[in-house]
Amino acid sequence: MAFNSTGRSRSLMDVIEASEGARKVRDFTPGWNLAFRLIAAGYSVFLIVSIVANMWSTSTLRATFIMLVTSMIFMRYRATSRSPLSRPSVIDLGLIVLAVLTFGNFIIDYTNMAWRGGSTTPRDIFFGVIAIGLVLEACRRAMSLIMPTLALILLLYADLGPYLPGDLFSHQGFSASRIVADTYASMNGIFGFVAYVFIAFVMLFVVMGAIFQRFGAGAFYIDLPMALTGRFRGGPAKAAVLASGFFGMISGSATANTVATGTFTIPLMKKSGYRPHVAGGIEASASTGGMFMPPVMGAGVFLMAEMLRMPYAEIMLIALVPALLYFFANISMVHFEALRSGVEATPASERKEVWPILKSGWIYLLPIFVLFGVLLSGRTASLAAVYAIATFLAAMAVRFILAGDIKGYFKTLFDALADGGDKSLIVGSTAGPVGIIVGMALLTGLAFKFSALMLSFTFGMVWVALIIIMLATFVLGLGMTVTADYLLLAVLAAPALGEMGVPLIAAHLCVFWFSQSSNVTPPVCMAAFAASSIADSHPYRTGFQSMRFSSYLYIMPFMFVYTPILMPEGFNMDVLYTWVILFFSAIPFAAGVSGYFLAPLNWPGRILLIVGAFLLMFPYTAIDLLGGSMIAAVGGYQFWQRMQSRKAASAG
Repeated sequence: MAFNSTGRSRSLMDVIEASEGARKVRDFTPGWNLAFRLIAAGYSVFLIVSIVANMWSTSTLRATFIMLVTSMIFMRYRATSRSPLSRPSVIDLGLIVLAVLTFGNFIIDYTNMAWRGGSTTPRDIFFGVIAIGLVLEACRRAMSLIMPTLALILLLYADLGPYLPGDLFSHQGFSASRIVADTYASMNGIFGFVAYVFIAFVMLFVVMGAIFQRFGAGAFYIDLPMALTGRFRGGPAKAAVLASGFFGMISGSATANTVATGTFTIPLMKKSGYRPHVAGGIEASASTGGMFMPPVMGAGVFLMAEMLRMPYAEIMLIALVPALLYFFANISMVHFEALRSGVEATPASERKEVWPILKSGWIYLLPIFVLFGVLLSGRTASLAAVYAIATFLAAMAVRFILAGDIKGYFKTLFDALADGGDKSLIVGSTAGPVGIIVGMALLTGLAFKFSALMLSFTFGMVWVALIIIMLATFVLGLGMTVTADYLLLAVLAAPALGEMGVPLIAAHLCVFWFSQSSNVTPPVCMAAFAASSIADSHPYRTGFQSMRFSSYLYIMPFMFVYTPILMPEGFNMDVLYTWVILFFSAIPFAAGVSGYFLAPLNWPGRILLIVGAFLLMFPYTAIDLLGGSMIAAVGGYQFWQRMQSRKAASAG
């Protein structure tokens, strides 16, 4: 866990490692540290060059990616608490050699494997078994036992199909050689589309984020919102929301987002009057929102684009309004919480000015505009990332040259590339096991059987299916990353929603949004735990506050299905009207959740506002009039009470 029993802070790196399910990483000696960072930086360069040069086959790229990730994990992460802390053990070095030989064999022999068309040789089986063991062990070290165990269960399921009871989950069964062939000696399994998406998109954006942060973009994305919101009531909390949205555009982890922005915003929120657990909850909820804020929306969206065969830019545009709506609801809750708690604006003497920050840091906005521009021009997301990186590095080179610090530029660049390689390991460790899980689910037909089971269990009722998916993402999120959580249910559950008539993009976005809830929903709400370690607050009190401030996250997927918010038939007046109504409904919803509207609310008033806002979220139906009436009744009553109080005060 990322905190001790008293909730006292540990180092920020410990928070990130624990929150991602990682074991303690090694604290290398200087020599080993240099060796690791050279490999990590080389890995980042390999990712960038693979997009620019297009000089390697896809089989070579995927195998090289898996080989480098597993090798770096064996070097970086200890097998047990007894393993050496300052250097790799002899066993680790042996595993690295095995990884090079095993995945090198795939690179060298893949053409022959493809010609064999699924038939295997003893050499294939030998290296295939080793490859399965290597990727599962790497994932266990970098994360936990949950995902490797699930992958093993699916491998056993593929083998033991004929012996399973009943007709629903039994199948013809596959021989060990066929399973190994599908997992290792083909472009499925370990080297399937998950590995492709990771190397072509996800890892590149991780490296891009590391480069931006090393060159100072993180501080700019925090300072600018601070300056913009300082003069308003509850300014530090509103700055936390905006900063997390900005930072989420370059960060691939809700927990890392929480730590990076919360280190600055949480102390300021506490100083302005927010209680520690409330400050932590606000930061965790806002940082989670950063995971679905375009242009960079987390690894899951790149997988979504590949599965749906849709351009990433199209998904980005579709998801933009829901993301803005979430942040609008979040910042509205922060505002009402400030009113309820009596939090004032930041004192004038402590405010930052917008213009000096923009003048010195405008360069950090340049790559974001480039990223948007290239994506909207129809280019691929990977090429957009390369253009953004190249533009940013060129601009920073000019800045360093003008400052006469060329040596500092190359040192910062090396550190950024090494950070990118290091930060990609936890996410990268999931590529092999998730590829096995998806490959076995498709090979055995489990994905189609699961859809049939859901259809029969829910009687075709979409809202019941959505609730089941929400619960499933929560349970899986207890031991898996949000990316793996999304991918597994995207394969198993999203097709069932499609068969119920839900557009596939809406089905996948429902699963994607629900999967993010594990960051803020107790008992395992790691973004909230990271925030609590900074706020010095009780972890679970912080967790429940993060759940409260993220409450819009739980109802947004229902809007994807029951409203035209995602523009299923393109943009039209119905879509515009829906957007306006949804933004309006977010205000009473936030007031009900926060307990303050025009004045403090009692529980009946809060319930009426929340229910009314929920009913108002479904325009062009009879119930939206009822919802509007409920909101008007609460607002009218509080306005009447306020007028009566003023009359009494003036009469006195």
